Amino acid sequence: MKTVSVVIPMRNEAEILERCLEAMENLNYPEDLLEIVIVNDGSTDNTSELIRNGDWSFNYQYIETSGVGVSRARDIGFRSASGDFIAFTDADCVVDEDWILKLLEPFEDDVAAVGGPNLTPEDDEPFARCVGLALSFLSKPGARYAYEGSKIREIHHNPTCNVMYRKDVLEEVNGFNHDLVTTDDEELDYRIRQRGYRILYTPFARVKHYRRPNWKKFMRMAYYYGLGRMQSTKLHPDMARWFHFAPVLFILAIISLAVLSFFNEIFMVILASLALLYIAGVFMVSMVYTRKSECALLTFFMLVNVWILLYGVGMMRGVFR
Repeated sequence: MKTVSVVIPMRNEAEILERCLEAMENLNYPEDLLEIVIVNDGSTDNTSELIRNGDWSFNYQYIETSGVGVSRARDIGFRSASGDFIAFTDADCVVDEDWILKLLEPFEDDVAAVGGPNLTPEDDEPFARCVGLALSFLSKPGARYAYEGSKIREIHHNPTCNVMYRKDVLEEVNGFNHDLVTTDDEELDYRIRQRGYRILYTPFARVKHYRRPNWKKFMRMAYYYGLGRMQSTKLHPDMARWFHFAPVLFILAIISLAVLSFFNEIFMVILASLALLYIAGVFMVSMVYTRKSECALLTFFMLVNVWILLYGVGMMRGVFR
């Protein structure tokens, strides 16, 4: 069997960390082949005390950094790890018992990484479950963050809340790009695929991912994902997909029509028609997606619109950053 290190970066996660670490204790994998690398990136809450004083039975390294950012924290973690395979997850995640075994199963000689779905837990807060539902919808065009597939297949990217890499491949491509605000994990996978390696998705390696619990954190997420997307697009233009630019084009169309309407009333008619079609379309989608869930129709509708707006603003900001 292979030696595996699980790297968990964190910052001010004391409220949710315990369930993540309890899942590490329950992993179905030989203790002598497994280590947990905990990287506490400048937490100002009692994260450090919880880890140091906890009666954890698993083999672990504990590393403290001074707020270097999640990308550098992951790099520090995997470079300090002893395993031949490096699995990444986050402090707000709970992995299944067979998580490592299911990630290892599909590896072949030309496979550099295998990842799985990150699912919204049933016991998450009502608002957070709505966030999960909205992210699932927004992933339908091809985004990977909340993707749920039904079979093992080759894909272009797995989020770092649920993925395993060969350590030697991470070293070969020199790890994560720390200049990116977000999408550093997708940019890493891009460079790996450029070397001729394959990346696989398996539906059997499951992780429960607790979502953003309030509007402030959700709005920050949307903005910074857009900003990071534009950064990685400038670095590797062929990483971009059509749906990445849809929010920006929509915002620019609204602004342009609003300006032009001062010179000709026809543009005001076009603007009003476009806005009504957009609102009607999103509302209909919201009705379909909330029909069999506990998520409120209005909350889902607002989440989708807030994401599109702030993601687009973030991308426009990324042009200059």
